[in-house]
Amino acid sequence: MSLRNGLRSGAFVLSIALVGLFSAASGLLPGCNVIVAEPIQTSSDVGNPCVPFVELDARFPGTKVTERNIVTNDFQQCETGICLINNFQGRTSCPLGQPEPTPCTGPLDASCGPDQSCVESGVVPVPCDPQAADGGASQCANYGGACNAEHGACECTADEHCPQGTTCDVTTKQCKKYVCHVPGSCQSEGASELDNEGKSCCVPGSDAPVSSAVCGQCGSRPPEQAVYCSCRCGPAEGAPDEGNYCECPDDFECKELVPYVGLGDTAGKYCIKKGTASDVTCGAVHGYFDPAACKGVGFP
Repeated sequence: MSLRNGLRSGAFVLSIALVGLFSAASGLLPGCNVIVAEPIQTSSDVGNPCVPFVELDARFPGTKVTERNIVTNDFQQCETGICLINNFQGRTSCPLGQPEPTPCTGPLDASCGPDQSCVESGVVPVPCDPQAADGGASQCANYGGACNAEHGACECTADEHCPQGTTCDVTTKQCKKYVCHVPGSCQSEGASELDNEGKSCCVPGSDAPVSSAVCGQCGSRPPEQAVYCSCRCGPAEGAPDEGNYCECPDDFECKELVPYVGLGDTAGKYCIKKGTASDVTCGAVHGYFDPAACKGVGFP
């Protein structure tokens, strides 16, 4: 089962805490982030849609249209191992975006009003190192005192052990974020604007609401034009020619997306759909639009 099919069917079990996934290599080139691994050089599924792994994190507010992200080693969705996010705004599964949901404190909180429930949005770990000399205890001194070796996170026993805006689940000893949500009311990628209106952004394949504000997608760069499987088709200008590249299929062109800066192995040219090379314009944004955080023009 592919990741995308698993997400759509709800069969994908969320057990990943992704923290700063796209920031690992952001120091190499402003606006261009990478996750480094060696891709398989084949073009058999170039252009197929993919869901960026980072969207499995309910705290993730979405990508920016000013960024290019090369997510490698993604063989669950792409035979090439590469999911390309080429100047895309928001979340692929949430076309209209959303304002930040109303926070609440847990399942017994009745403050959300009619038709809404206070539901878990996700775990917010306080990282610790169980391999440290003291087992991570000093790192958790203000967060419950004990470091869970399996999760690499401090174990809470009370709300004061958790980051602001989160609540301690004393059963699992994890800090969790809760928000108000209408159960089952989630936007979906293939639905009409009318069907998505008023619904939440959710973690793909689940009813877990996203806990942050999410910009609406750019009208000129929907996911089918900006987020899909790709492959590296040539070296970047000035980079050594490794001689191991794919050929782009019809209706695609080979464009340099990651310049060579002397570090990393993702620099190069990638197959993109013809006519989709971005000048970082966004166009009209239907849905949630915050001019301080979103590009484009808000559309009422």
